[in-house]
Amino acid sequence: MARTFLLLGSGEFESWTHDVESRVLADANGDGTVVILPTASATEGDAVFDRWGTMGLDHYAEVDVPAEVLPVKRREDAFREDLAARAEAASLVYFSGGKPQHLAGVLRDTPLLEAILRGLDRGAVWAGCSAGAMVVSRSRDGARGSSWLFGLGLIQHASFGVHWDRAGKIPGLAWWMTSRVPDGTWFIGIDERTAILGDGERWEVFGRSGVDVRGPEHRETFGAGQRFTTPG
Repeated sequence: MARTFLLLGSGEFESWTHDVESRVLADANGDGTVVILPTASATEGDAVFDRWGTMGLDHYAEVDVPAEVLPVKRREDAFREDLAARAEAASLVYFSGGKPQHLAGVLRDTPLLEAILRGLDRGAVWAGCSAGAMVVSRSRDGARGSSWLFGLGLIQHASFGVHWDRAGKIPGLAWWMTSRVPDGTWFIGIDERTAILGDGERWEVFGRSGVDVRGPEHRETFGAGQRFTTPG
């Protein structure tokens, strides 16, 4: 079974995401629940972590979807068997924003990540906003630069940028980010309050703006309701 990813450029737990989340939950395989991991924000302190968790719980309560926050803040938490089992059982695992380096460092080569991947292979959904989207990127091969070290390689042939419309307003930032994408890799820049849903190769755009898709000798922009492919 192909894995399913819902990746947002920004706007986690806002009302515009209810429609696409309802769609993926209807098709997901699991116990019908959402588990929320604000792990990427943990370096900012417990108050910030708890605030994102509460926002997530309130968001899903609006549409009567059962949800809970998993207290995964540091790497040792990702070795807890109870948390791994809970994540594996869920229909949707949601990673909110923060620092992608911290999120990847907590998850990489842990029982928690292995459990989540088993859930995805069964038919659950990885939902990630900002840092939670970036970490599915191709893992670095050490060929160039020092960026993209947060890539877990869940989608090995693509790298993801977020807040992409904002990045375009900062001179040189878009170039800096795309220049550090590994060779032979697709780059997908997701605008704020925009999401893509797909299996790593076939995607559909949702939300308020668009995505910038760059491949070998190819660049194109897609808006809400459009579909695109990034062949592996």
